[in-house]
Amino acid sequence: MPMARSAFVQSLVEQGVVHESEVDELPQRYGTRDFDIAIGLYSDLSLPEDRELLGHLYGTSIGKAYVPLSKTLFQSEALEKLVRDMAVKLQCIPIYLLGNVLTYATAHPEDESAQAVLSRLVGCAVSPVFAFPQEIANYIEIEYGSASDLQQIGNELSDQARTPDQITPEQLKQFASSAGVVHLVRGLLLYCIKHNASDIHIQPTAKSLAVRFRVDGQLQTLLTLSNALKEPVMIRLKVLSGLNVVEKREPQDGRVSLELKDKSYDFRLSTTPTAFGEKAVLRAIGSSDQVVKSLDELGLSQRNRQLLGDLIKVAHGVLYVTGPTGSGKTTTLYSALSSLNTPDINIVTVEDPVELRIDGLSQIQVNPTIGLDFAKALRAILRQDPEVVLVGEIRDLETARIASQAALTGHLVMTTLHTNNSFQAITRLVDIGLDPYLVAPSVIGIVAQRLVRRICIHCQEKYAPSQDVLNRLFKDWTDQEVFFYRGRGCEACHHSGYAGRIAIHEIFVMTDDIRDMITKHASVTEIEREATRHGFTTMRYDGVMKVLKGLTTLEEVDRVTGAVKQQR
Repeated sequence: MPMARSAFVQSLVEQGVVHESEVDELPQRYGTRDFDIAIGLYSDLSLPEDRELLGHLYGTSIGKAYVPLSKTLFQSEALEKLVRDMAVKLQCIPIYLLGNVLTYATAHPEDESAQAVLSRLVGCAVSPVFAFPQEIANYIEIEYGSASDLQQIGNELSDQARTPDQITPEQLKQFASSAGVVHLVRGLLLYCIKHNASDIHIQPTAKSLAVRFRVDGQLQTLLTLSNALKEPVMIRLKVLSGLNVVEKREPQDGRVSLELKDKSYDFRLSTTPTAFGEKAVLRAIGSSDQVVKSLDELGLSQRNRQLLGDLIKVAHGVLYVTGPTGSGKTTTLYSALSSLNTPDINIVTVEDPVELRIDGLSQIQVNPTIGLDFAKALRAILRQDPEVVLVGEIRDLETARIASQAALTGHLVMTTLHTNNSFQAITRLVDIGLDPYLVAPSVIGIVAQRLVRRICIHCQEKYAPSQDVLNRLFKDWTDQEVFFYRGRGCEACHHSGYAGRIAIHEIFVMTDDIRDMITKHASVTEIEREATRHGFTTMRYDGVMKVLKGLTTLEEVDRVTGAVKQQR
């Protein structure tokens, strides 16, 4: 006779977390207690939304709220209430302090004795919420890290370090693998995650080693370390990414993974020689459970969302996404591919590097060292009967020509190009040598985009812009009252007024008239004039609309579109 199932297990079945046929196997796989089943399932589930649902179901079963720590804003005042060592010992982490009550996350919020112990330690009332122990361990490591701690580690290492002319290569390698250097490099990666930075720049100067982070598109200097640490830090990064630790004269590219509990974060590493030694840049790619955004999550205006949705449904042609490095082009392309990713469509990508691995796609990593470049990989995958092809970037005439010919023979090709706006993509293709008679029929549309900082929702305030600003933005402006928004600055946004970024777009859709103009070598101005006649709007227009909606500021739109505006 089967054992009676608990309300928690029954909820797992009802919510589709486990199938009815799997229920009897749960005790054998994880244990008989609901807690053991919840912890075991958390490790086996890969999608964040499934793990979050599991947490809510278990929290409900014990009468406590579940808080997904990856979506939580930790207050520094709360963290200061409990030192890191005690947080590790008690397996809990403070979240926020409201009045005289500290809310904290624990895997056992029903344990009243542990609650009493913590209350005595922090000197105030406490309120527990549920979080998985793996989450708690991860976020203790992430949230308790600080710039001052890293600087202290760096200072201590500087006292131990010796310059290359005072140390043998073997001693240098040993020092690079010492606990202090390992802790410093890991701390830099954790700090990047904590502050949602997109890049870490480790740059030697004449007298020091500067460590800078790019947060919301802005570079900020975090640490200044001794020059004696540049070799150990670089060796440690190369070891982590499997690069040649001896080679210092040639640029190298690799991948670094930061392993946490049931989760990993990937970083793309680029090293290059400079006048003062090797510089390293780490680009944060994402976590192992990161989910590709849907098209609806990209921040597209309603009109642009419709245009992009229509373009990716076209059976054949080339869709270009343009913009500078770090403008979100890859995110847009992955979202488009994800929306097309069904079992009846063969999607193949060729990338450098493969940033996110997506089930259902055949993703190819280029490898120039063995001659596998974009052009060679593209020729090979066209023999594998794909409907949709992603080419990471058009870098040369050969790749551009193969992509255009693939589009003309019945394939939808998506790729990127580095141009300032959508129309310049046409002239760029012609400039690299692609004949207008190939450009005109193959291109179906061009998306250009930039990233602007988003106003912090925690300190957002409304204000009335000056009449001069309104006259500059709008023709024939009347006295109608208009409000803009800005962030005052708070702890949540590190007093910058901004938190996160959002994209602004322009989408140029090819028409038969414009194809005819391209074959006749029409200028960019003439093509833009014709596109505008058909309803085309610029990135700046999209940005101003997002200013009016309170998503970003006019200063941000001016910053990223000023150069574009001057060129038009």
